[in-house]
Amino acid sequence: MPTIDIVLNLTAQQCRSYYAGEAEHIHTHSPDGRKVLLPARALHRIVGPSGVQGIYRMTYDDNGRFVSLKRIGAL
Repeated sequence: MPTIDIVLNLTAQQCRSYYAGEAEHIHTHSPDGRKVLLPARALHRIVGPSGVQGIYRMTYDDNGRFVSLKRIGAL
């Protein structure tokens, strides 16, 4: 499956707004500057008390649909 590394730096308050359904997608970017649209539901398994910070590897299917997200480094 294809992957892309992305940078996430979201505060706890920003994550709460995604949980509340205020947004369906998160606009982020790869370390090389490509823009990436991530479904907000992807945060459910990775959010901590201070939010989400780090570099993550996003896996998606051949149709471009989100499959998984795994932390691979710190900011």
